[in-house]
Amino acid sequence: MFDPGSEITSHVRDRFYINGEWIRAHSSERSVLVSPDTELKFIDAPLADQVDVDRAVAAARNAFDSGPWPGLAPAQRAVHLRALAVELRRRLPLFSRLWTAQVGAPVSFANLFVGVAPAMFDYYADLLETYAFEDRRKTAYGHAQVIREPVGVAALIAPWNATLPILSYKLAAALAAGCTTVVKSSPETPLDLLLLAECAEAVGIPPGVVNVITADREAGAYLVAQRGIDKVSFTGSTAAGKQIARVCIDRMARFTLELGGKSAAILLDDVDLATILGGLAPFTMPFSGQICFAQTRIIAPRKRLDEIVQAYAGAMSGLVVGDPWSEATHLGPLSSARQLDRTIGYVERAVAEGARLVTGGKRSGHLDRGYYFQPTVFADVTADMTIAREEVFGPVVSVIAYDDVEDAIRLANDSDFGLSGTVFSSDPERGYQVARRIKTGNIGVNGLEMAPNIPFGGYKQSGVGREGGPEGLEAFLETKAVYRIGVA
Repeated sequence: MFDPGSEITSHVRDRFYINGEWIRAHSSERSVLVSPDTELKFIDAPLADQVDVDRAVAAARNAFDSGPWPGLAPAQRAVHLRALAVELRRRLPLFSRLWTAQVGAPVSFANLFVGVAPAMFDYYADLLETYAFEDRRKTAYGHAQVIREPVGVAALIAPWNATLPILSYKLAAALAAGCTTVVKSSPETPLDLLLLAECAEAVGIPPGVVNVITADREAGAYLVAQRGIDKVSFTGSTAAGKQIARVCIDRMARFTLELGGKSAAILLDDVDLATILGGLAPFTMPFSGQICFAQTRIIAPRKRLDEIVQAYAGAMSGLVVGDPWSEATHLGPLSSARQLDRTIGYVERAVAEGARLVTGGKRSGHLDRGYYFQPTVFADVTADMTIAREEVFGPVVSVIAYDDVEDAIRLANDSDFGLSGTVFSSDPERGYQVARRIKTGNIGVNGLEMAPNIPFGGYKQSGVGREGGPEGLEAFLETKAVYRIGVA
């Protein structure tokens, strides 16, 4: 179990980090954290109001306009990023425990993915040593210097489900670009990013460059609307992303949005089920399905449908659902009572619309408390059903039958989203050719991987822009052309 009193400092428990100082919140409002495996309160944390937001924005604005960070040479910023990676790596066990304590991520899952954070800072430190922030181009009357400059003050808004890994994509790129930042934590997971602020303080990131607050939706909307914010990077729901885009467009602030998904795993008719199940299963219900890239639609050949449904449902029903602190657990609890109720509602609607429940479909009966839900598989699902179109964010997967490859591609693309996807085939080249035709930002052949040097983001309502890779750095840069007439 997790003990906030002994495992994290009073700063992380009860303060915000603004302008290099740990300050008390102006507001008396608190976010109450309930353990998803015990349903008991284990800590509360301060919430920001408009005064706190104003303080954080002013600190970041001053640090950008008058501070040293934007003017540092890229190699100098790289030194800071590498130091931050070292400090994050030193504290990874604690970051992992925070993930499990706040939202119930199984320790095996948390330990596996928490390392994304230092890897992102190391990647951008390396990129800073080779990236061309300036180049010279000949013109008819002389030449031009094309200069890439930091966009300014960036508001970085992280979701509750994978707070540290997702924020690391944003913060590492923003700092590499020379931006200063206001980091907003979700009320459900206030602790991760304040611990990250301790890391930034420990390695000497200048005051005002990284400011961390925890805010609810109202204060978050106030942050996005501030004229002192030049760029917003948001990960979360499509509905919230659309609202953020409207606010940013109104004053032409830059924005990057990484939003929802309803990704498809296409099983071509030549797949060897015994071989692919090990690669397919982990990406269909990771973290009880509470990850945007979850492959929640399995597109299966009709002539092998019964075989695939039986094999996949058997694999899912064999997963261990239980204590997230146990290394043997595959699926822990859902993050909250709200997420549990949401999942139950989608299951009930799927049954009402005619989908066939193959396995799961209810709370885990062997546990007397906690927001646990059984791994759930539906068959006889059609593309027009709610369960096939909307993001559940629970351990629920739909199997949809196709007649031929063209039909499989049509079904995979018949979605408002386009974030991730996979194609499984005994012929990797055949799988690759199908993958090229899927309208999605990321897709794997015979598996899925996320790497720091590869851009991540979505088509359609899955978002705007990319994070990771050089593309992620460029999202925090503006381009200026300076013509030098008469200078060869």
